[in-house]
Amino acid sequence: MKKKATIVIVTICVLVVIIGITLSAFRSSEVYRKKKASIMWDCSVTCAEESTPNNYVINYTDSKVISKTGVLTIQNRNDFDIVVHLLCEGESEIVSDKIASGGCFSFYQIATDKEYTVGIHADVDLNTEVKVFVYDGEDTEPYVN
Repeated sequence: MKKKATIVIVTICVLVVIIGITLSAFRSSEVYRKKKASIMWDCSVTCAEESTPNNYVINYTDSKVISKTGVLTIQNRNDFDIVVHLLCEGESEIVSDKIASGGCFSFYQIATDKEYTVGIHADVDLNTEVKVFVYDGEDTEPYVN
């Protein structure tokens, strides 16, 4: 009788560990992040003009972003650094710090009733795809390929 009870307890413990690992893996997945983010925009652009030491080029996306939370988080999905500019009519331009490859940057105290245009600066060659996602809120994690 004791042997059967031990087997049952061990089996239950193994199942609990497997379920825990599975949930942990799902919570760190891209699918979970997309579902959890209240709003997400793909603000990727193609580099239309290269920057030079005398010419700082910003490529603007077609996407317009409006925050409901007052925080916008930028996720850099590239293998190079970027700088993001947020433009809003009647407001001063807001510029991020340098966002490392795969990193994130959150803009705080964003107006919740205004539309922002996203501009991206990257020191890359002409026609390079620059992959950037913008999340409403700060609930995102660094991007992992």
